[in-house]
Amino acid sequence: MAEELRFFLRTAAYTAVIGVLYWIVSYEWAGSVMLAFVAVATGLVVVVFFTGVRATRGGRSGGAGGALRRAGSAVARLVGFAEPRGPAGEPLAGGLEPIPVGSIWPLIAGAAAAMIGLGLVYGPWLLLPGVVLAAITIWGWITQFDARR
Repeated sequence: MAEELRFFLRTAAYTAVIGVLYWIVSYEWAGSVMLAFVAVATGLVVVVFFTGVRATRGGRSGGAGGALRRAGSAVARLVGFAEPRGPAGEPLAGGLEPIPVGSIWPLIAGAAAAMIGLGLVYGPWLLLPGVVLAAITIWGWITQFDARR
């Protein structure tokens, strides 16, 4: 079982126990029902993805369930449960890629996004500098790739 599924399973078990304890202590319906729904929902996530992962573990056959298995495999790859295959058929056999060098632009992009968001609330005196900073950030982020080569 993948670690992601174990996380959801632990979350379901925790909220189920907390829901029961909450009901015993408070006798309050709303919170108990909400905690029960969280436990059931995370439990359903575990069941759905576990069956999806198990359905995609077998070989691809054109027989019964072939279309369902291909669809499950596509969902598993989308969610991240299928290992990427390299050219040699081994996981990640494509070779090593260079590690990206650090950059200041993501931090500046976050500041620009914060300024734009606050500018939408407080007015154009904060929105316009945020837009200008975002444009400078985009330009700097794009041109940093040319400077490294």
